[in-house]
Amino acid sequence: MSFRYNALLLFLLGMINFHAQNLVLSRQVIGSYGSSHTLSNMIIMDNVGEVAITTDSSATLQLTQGFEQPSYSIIPFIAEFNPPNAFSPDGDGINENWILPLNNDIGQNKVIIFNRWGDIIRSFENYNNLDVVWDGTNQDNQQVTTGTYFYVVEFPLSGRSNSGWIQVVR
Repeated sequence: MSFRYNALLLFLLGMINFHAQNLVLSRQVIGSYGSSHTLSNMIIMDNVGEVAITTDSSATLQLTQGFEQPSYSIIPFIAEFNPPNAFSPDGDGINENWILPLNNDIGQNKVIIFNRWGDIIRSFENYNNLDVVWDGTNQDNQQVTTGTYFYVVEFPLSGRSNSGWIQVVR
């Protein structure tokens, strides 16, 4: 054979090798404990589950059981934040504090209360409805007058903020 023919044959064999795919047969089961056995150089898992046939290629496409698998992204569920819009800090023991719908997943927060002229009446870091809570007082611990106030609640970890109004009733 000629040198040219051998070079062409090596080149073609090399091209076939570059475009080959790997085929993997396995059973993918979460939490199962099974055994396995070998059959003609193939390991077969004897546990409950589906056979997963995965092909890997250089195109970063993954096929499982003959179907292209979609790419999933996880988007966190963000619950709607609707605090009550009125409370009555009048000393009767009912509705004395402004209770926000916070849960353990929220983490850090900042609450700012404004009057109708935009002056900051009170601000809180890590409002928690227990010891960090608005009781209808201003920065000097004096009772605010009956009326409408405005708030901004910021959640720095998620980059979200909510704003609205709150009615103080005495």
